[in-house]
Amino acid sequence: MRSIVLDEIDRQILSELIRNGRATYTQLGELAGLSPHAVGPRVRRLVEAGVITGFIATVDFGAIGRGLEALIDIRLTSTADPDRFEQAVALVPSVRELTFLTGRFDYQVRASCIDADDLDHTVRALRRGGAAVTETRIVMRSRPFRRTVEEEAEPAGGAGASASAAARRESEPPRMP
Repeated sequence: MRSIVLDEIDRQILSELIRNGRATYTQLGELAGLSPHAVGPRVRRLVEAGVITGFIATVDFGAIGRGLEALIDIRLTSTADPDRFEQAVALVPSVRELTFLTGRFDYQVRASCIDADDLDHTVRALRRGGAAVTETRIVMRSRPFRRTVEEEAEPAGGAGASASAAARRESEPPRMP
């Protein structure tokens, strides 16, 4: 994967597009201190470089009758072809996302089902596609976090978290065994 260098203006543009994918070049320019004509080439460069991979709508699947959300862990049969499995999963209407994993399972599916019967049909379709073992969990509550580019660059504890942790360790007396 190729990486590009982002300047502060690129970060401002990306952060706003994460918050509002429908922001106009005029709005982005006002935020970044540029004209709309200067913003356009920057956005196109970010798209061409693969930094921006698309502009999408976020949908409440419950509002369209698919309110039963499940995470399904999948271990493939030893003879299953992963490419064919992925193609088969793409045809299952309830599947929203397929993730290839490390660990004891090969994949995880995020499915938005109509009801328990639809979930049963989904799991059966996954098994027909090559799943040997499935483990299903119902999502009780979900909360997406749309991080800005600046937030993505910070360590888990926030800016300066590692420095403050190091300072804390230095000020503590040594522990005796």
